[in-house]
Amino acid sequence: MTHTDFQTTLITKFSPAIKDNISEACLVRIYPHSIGEGIIHLYQETIFIGREKKCQIELDDPSVSRQHAQIEFSQSSFSITDLNSCNSTFINDNKINKQILASGDLIRIGHTIFKFLSCEHIEKQYHEEIYAMMISDGLTKIPNKRYFMEILEREVTRSLRHQRPLSLIIFDIDHFKNINDNFGHLSGDLILRDLCQRILPFIRKDEIFARYGGEEFVILLPETNSELAQSFSEKLLCTINASEFIIESAKIPVTISIGVAQMNLAEKMTAHDLICAADDKLYSAKSSGRNCVKA
Repeated sequence: MTHTDFQTTLITKFSPAIKDNISEACLVRIYPHSIGEGIIHLYQETIFIGREKKCQIELDDPSVSRQHAQIEFSQSSFSITDLNSCNSTFINDNKINKQILASGDLIRIGHTIFKFLSCEHIEKQYHEEIYAMMISDGLTKIPNKRYFMEILEREVTRSLRHQRPLSLIIFDIDHFKNINDNFGHLSGDLILRDLCQRILPFIRKDEIFARYGGEEFVILLPETNSELAQSFSEKLLCTINASEFIIESAKIPVTISIGVAQMNLAEKMTAHDLICAADDKLYSAKSSGRNCVKA
């Protein structure tokens, strides 16, 4: 089973509807993506999270223990306790045994990430979170494919209208299935997040770095020709090759393959054409032994 094949199913006994003044706290599932069905109101009662059907929040995920964690209310605050789970419970990427929850905390249990919201304006926060989910990837926190495609269409139109250069980079992690198989899917998720954090400092404000799907990413470079895009890609490649990816004391080898394409202004390429051209170059990079750039 590859990373992209894996789906986490959330089964909750709570109503997904927003109801004013009924609860002052809730969990919003931000990963995997689940608009409209990922809100869970919290009340002054103990809530169990795990794979067992008797858990109020049931996660159909093999990396989640049968009874993984519990959330309880005490002295005007909610806290979460790990129930000696196999893969631990994390708050803001820190492993915890028990911790009082603060509004905005990110709770990671197996593959699932929840955001804890608690305040007087919880409905407003909820809708803001839904908007964020529509344009960004819940795991890596970078723009998602939907948002990228909207920007790509706009930039392609601008490039053609003003006859300005536009380049697209597509890259993915080499042998990512082997990373999942050898180190586990949770480690694979952390690698994706770590890789994005290493690349973000290279991205300018007018450029778009997005998760295109699974372990595949795209970078859109306005006002950039193929030569400059290739040079930029070589810097990314060197950065990843020089980086150490360590998950729970295990050093995991990570390399990427990169394809680069430039808008052909004379042929009036479409957004789809540009993606296909970059994807062809990515295929060439993989066919050439991986861990390289093809433009």
